Amino acid sequence: MDALAQFSLAGRRALVTGASRGIGRACALGLAQAGADVALVARDEAALQSLAAEVQALGRKALVCPADLAGPSACEGVVARAEEALGPIDTLLYAAGVTRRAPAAEVTQGQIDECLDVNSRSAFAMAQAIGRRLLAAGKPGSLIFIASLMSRGARPTTLPYGISKMALTGVVRGLAVEWAPHGIRANAIAPGYVRTALAAKVYDDPQLREWVTSRIPQGRWQEAEDYAPIAVFLASDASRVITGQIIFADGGWTAAL
Repeated sequence: MDALAQFSLAGRRALVTGASRGIGRACALGLAQAGADVALVARDEAALQSLAAEVQALGRKALVCPADLAGPSACEGVVARAEEALGPIDTLLYAAGVTRRAPAAEVTQGQIDECLDVNSRSAFAMAQAIGRRLLAAGKPGSLIFIASLMSRGARPTTLPYGISKMALTGVVRGLAVEWAPHGIRANAIAPGYVRTALAAKVYDDPQLREWVTSRIPQGRWQEAEDYAPIAVFLASDASRVITGQIIFADGGWTAAL
């Protein structure tokens, strides 16, 4: 097969969570540009409608599916609705995420639960809902999750978020190992510091922003659009032997001493 043709997502149907902004939005557009129809999931319906118009302008189908993933119970219904509108879903891009900041001595169990619910429990529930259907149909698929630098290390005041993102690595590797014989792959993209709303508290502080920038070997913050090509690669046949991996796409942050 032609090498470039293996990156095509023609005929694929993807479900993207956190699609209203940031990395999720950029990846949804990237998947559509590569040929996939896309179900767009987030709480902000107006933002999803705007994105859907862009996807449709590319000649792809788009479903606007407003949903709050603070509870894993919503995931089954989201997948059922997406399949009814688009057909069987074979690709998941799970980019929904929340963070809660507090010094470790002040962290509450509620803050930990909030992060776990969105960042890892609902991530598993969404993958499970899609995976069950793929297993029943005997079809392959690609499950892609947005991890974090906090999937590997820690920073002060980020404990609830870090716990949830480390838990997400267990979701990725567990699914990858169990479902590999069935052609279902699971991987995660771990961004560095990205100019999104989630990192606004750091970026908007000149001193913190400069400290972060000085630590990145490439010398720049990442942009949401940097991750769309990686998502396309992991969704495509070009990455067919890659599963169970946490890919740190961080400008060199985790490579530096």
